Amino acid sequence: MAIAAKRKRVPLDGGLAMLARQPGPMHRMPGNRVGGGKCRASSRLPERRAGRPMLYFLALMLFLHEAPVACGLPMKLIWLEDFLALLQAGTFSRAAAMRNITQPAFSRRIQMLEDWLGVRLIDRGSAGLRLTPLGERYTHEFRALLMQATELRNRIQSEHHGVRRALVAAQHTLTITWLPGLLRLVQREAPGVELGVDSQDRGESIARFASGEAQLLLCLEADTPLQASMPHTARLDLGHERLIAVSAATAAGAPVHRPHARRSVRLLGYPAHSFMGTILYKHCLPPLMDRYEVRIVQESGFVAGIKEMALAGMGMAWLPERLIARELAIKALVMVGPELPRVEVPVSLYRAGRVPEHGVVDEIWALLQAHYPPAEPREDG
Repeated sequence: MAIAAKRKRVPLDGGLAMLARQPGPMHRMPGNRVGGGKCRASSRLPERRAGRPMLYFLALMLFLHEAPVACGLPMKLIWLEDFLALLQAGTFSRAAAMRNITQPAFSRRIQMLEDWLGVRLIDRGSAGLRLTPLGERYTHEFRALLMQATELRNRIQSEHHGVRRALVAAQHTLTITWLPGLLRLVQREAPGVELGVDSQDRGESIARFASGEAQLLLCLEADTPLQASMPHTARLDLGHERLIAVSAATAAGAPVHRPHARRSVRLLGYPAHSFMGTILYKHCLPPLMDRYEVRIVQESGFVAGIKEMALAGMGMAWLPERLIARELAIKALVMVGPELPRVEVPVSLYRAGRVPEHGVVDEIWALLQAHYPPAEPREDG
C-alpha cells in the first residue's frame, strides 16, 4: 500500500534553517507530488520576496534540481542523444537501430525524457514523425546542451591527462574546407595541444566566441570585418574563399544549367537573411538578373546541401571553390560562364585580446601567426 508523502511547503522567508530541515533525500518544493506511482513537477516557480535575493536563489536552485528526483527520473544525457537520433533517422525503428537497442526500449527512453520535462515533444497523433511546437522550439537548445556537456567532459579529461585544450567555434562550411588544415598543423607542430571543434552556423559561432565558450573563432567575413564590432579581439587573416557559379555537367562536359536568353535560369539559392544569401543577393544576382530571367528553384542555408542539389542537376549555384575542388577535378561540376561574378570572401581566425587563463591559446596563436604571416600591403600603380 503506497502512502503519499505529506506535502510540506517551504516558506521562502523562513531562513536557511527551514531549507536545511526538509526531509531527505527528496527536498520537496510546492507543486511536487509523490505517491501513487506517478509524479509531476509543477511549473510554478518559488515566489520571489524582496530583500532576500540569496534565499530566493537557493530555493530556486533547490526547486530546479530536486523536482526530477522527486519524480524518480534523474535526467540522463543519453535521452537527449536518443531524441536527436530520432530527428536524424526520421522514424522510431531506424533511430532504435542507430542506437543499437530495440524499438520498444528506444520508445520508452523518449517517453522518459518527456516525463522528465513534463511536456510532450513528439506529436503521436500525426502520420509520420512530427514534433510538437515545444519540441520544435527547443531542439536547438537540446543539441547545444548535449554539445556543451560533451565539451565539458573533454576538457576535464584533457586536463586530467595533462593535455592542454582550446575550443574553436567554426562556421559549418569552413569546418569542411579550412579547419582540417589548421587541425593537422596544430597536431604536427604542437603535439601536447588539443584543439576541439564546435561547428555551427556563422551567427551561432560568433555568439559562442563572444560568450567565452570558445577561445577561437573561424569564420567568413562580411564586407566589414567582424573585428569592427569586437574591438577587444585579435584577428589573423588566413586567406580568401572564392564563390563560383557551377552546374552539373552533361556527357560532353558542358554545364547542364547556364544563362540562356530564351529560358529562365534555374538557380539554387540561399535564404536572403542568411550570410551566404547576403553575398548572393548583393554580389552575384544583380549582373545575372540584369540580363536573364532567374528562377530560384530551391533554397537552403546549408551550403553542403546546395552542393548536393547541384550535383543532382537541380540547378546552378554559387559555391565555395574549396568545397567543390574534388568535384571540379573529376568534372562532376563545371563552371558556368566566365562572365558571371566570382566573389572573394576573406577567411579569418579570431581570439580574445586577453585570455590569461588560456596559455594554450597563446601557443596556438603564435604557431598560426608563423604559418600565416600578414600579407604585404599592395602598392598602387
